[in-house]
Amino acid sequence: MTATAEYYAEVLEEAGIDHESLTVVVVSGATREAVAEALSIDLRDPVEFFVTDGVDGTTFTAYALVDVAGGVLAIELSGYGDPSPSALAAVSAGGRSAAVARSNIQAHERFGCARDGVLAFDEDEFMYADDPDQCPPELRALFDTAYDDPEGEDDDTEPGGMLTALAMVEQWTGVQLTAEDFRSAEEAPSFRARSLVYLE
Repeated sequence: MTATAEYYAEVLEEAGIDHESLTVVVVSGATREAVAEALSIDLRDPVEFFVTDGVDGTTFTAYALVDVAGGVLAIELSGYGDPSPSALAAVSAGGRSAAVARSNIQAHERFGCARDGVLAFDEDEFMYADDPDQCPPELRALFDTAYDDPEGEDDDTEPGGMLTALAMVEQWTGVQLTAEDFRSAEEAPSFRARSLVYLE
């Protein structure tokens, strides 16, 4: 396993993906259909890769879902389509591991993870978590590289929270993502999902 922020900086640069507006969900041992059901992604009709429109006051975005080694990768390009904590827990049911890394134009960088139907950790801005000890022990070394301690003397969190979150996704799920995985997602059909559901 690579599981470093530096590795994911290289992966996203090679894939041409902007990590400042991005949602990445990885579920180990899952099928595309199971992930779509848990995240309320409509697989009936493909749409353009990045879609936001309003229908009856509801905002939609689009996800691409692809099989990767060890699981499923789901991505959307607004940073506002990330799943609710309950959906993240649901998609991890049945012995699976699931994790989300999200960044949006408001610079809110979320990390959340669940295993076997139970949410283990979820913070909208994980680098500023009120209680770092809530982070699962297996992720703590990576978490600490991005954590911005308000009482610390040096709050340099380079190379970035989102990149660290992606490394934690790998560490938690055991699924290593490659540039080819991201390129495959960009080339795959995309499907509508509701946006702005994180806090529901």
